[in-house]
Amino acid sequence: MLTYIIRRLLLMIPTLIGVTAVVFFVMAFAPGGFGGTVLNEQGAQTEGDEARRIREYFERRYGLDQNAVVQYGRWINQVSPLGFLNTSQLTYTDVQLVEMSNAIAADDLLPTLGTPRVLDDLVLNMAKYQDIEPVAAVSVVRELLADVDTGLAWIKELSPNILNRDIERVTRDEVVLTQQRELRSLLQSQLAGRQRIIFSRPAIKWPDLGQSLRGRKVTQMLAQAVPITVLLNVITIPIIYFVAIITGIYAARHRGKFFDIVSGFTMIALWSFPVILAGVLLISYLANKQFLWWFPTAGLHSLEADSMRFLPAITDAGFERGYLLDAVWHLVLPVFCLTYGGFAVLSKLTRGSVLDNIRSDYVRTVRAKGVSEHDVLFRHVMRNSLLPLITVAASIIPALFVGSVIVENIFSIPGMGKLGVEAAFMKDRELLMGTTLIGGMIGLASEIMRDVLYAMADPRVSYE
Repeated sequence: MLTYIIRRLLLMIPTLIGVTAVVFFVMAFAPGGFGGTVLNEQGAQTEGDEARRIREYFERRYGLDQNAVVQYGRWINQVSPLGFLNTSQLTYTDVQLVEMSNAIAADDLLPTLGTPRVLDDLVLNMAKYQDIEPVAAVSVVRELLADVDTGLAWIKELSPNILNRDIERVTRDEVVLTQQRELRSLLQSQLAGRQRIIFSRPAIKWPDLGQSLRGRKVTQMLAQAVPITVLLNVITIPIIYFVAIITGIYAARHRGKFFDIVSGFTMIALWSFPVILAGVLLISYLANKQFLWWFPTAGLHSLEADSMRFLPAITDAGFERGYLLDAVWHLVLPVFCLTYGGFAVLSKLTRGSVLDNIRSDYVRTVRAKGVSEHDVLFRHVMRNSLLPLITVAASIIPALFVGSVIVENIFSIPGMGKLGVEAAFMKDRELLMGTTLIGGMIGLASEIMRDVLYAMADPRVSYE
């Protein structure tokens, strides 16, 4: 079993590469490209030059000036625990930084071209991009700024698409010191955010999902969103299985009778009802002040939830529902929308599986030995009837995560589904790829879990 699990875990790698590659290249070749919505909005609100600088920064930061295959390779290296260091991952000791600052202060030219903080940032960016010591980067920066022609030639080689007007801004003043200051500003803007893979530095590193267009790390955003989606599914899955298994068993024991017919019709009717329509109707009637207004319309907590005690209590002001009950109150409608569609499949599957087993020879033998009907059903029939349910479980878990995309957006729940939809609308590549990677891992992990549970439920199943 252990060998099988390890083999399946290794097979997850090429599968995840295939899934993420499809999403990446669809986004790369989509109209507007990466970050199109955000950049267009910013460009419409600013002058043309400022909009161009914003776009150039994103091109440097995410390598958008390279072809899509290279961009995907950079992303794979970024999220892979085995790979090469990126220039943004280089770090320096305090001693190295102090030596760099002292070397800048002792120079006869650099202090006249900017403040110490500005010069420190410039030299540090140069050190990272060139993969050299910070003290050595001081000499490189000084050499580029001392000779304006040399500095401009280096910048043109670094950014072949740089506009002539940026070059002319450096050379339009005849005063050398002014040219050097403009050159320092241009060099700083061209190095800011620029990254490259250092192939001479292979490393075992912590996966980095990158930075969102919102300016936050994707890992931080997912760390807040994923637990909420997991919470919804942890509540939903047991409810689906409990209701479906109980109704399925009872329908099988009373085959063709009133409960079997009514439950089957009800389950199919619920399964046929769209989740998005159910969510809208629930909000319109059960969360609307004009009608019943039993439940809140959005979110996971009330605005005053942080000041509530954890458990419900009766105080002088009356009944206080508390933080826990407030969360349950907010979850009723979303959980209902996630659960009702799953009842039909599992209930019908349970009913059919129990009927197949209850007519088997081993059941007749057990009954002939005088075993009670309750023990026949739950100790013998039920175990063999679990196998189809385990098979379906592998598809239900990913399906619930997909369904949570709709529910989270309808009820404004800040989970992974809502985050992924927002990333798709904004064309936020790093965030969308992060949610795709997590979703793919959950789906593949559920497949492995299915195989393990299958072997545990049926001793005849072996993967050796």
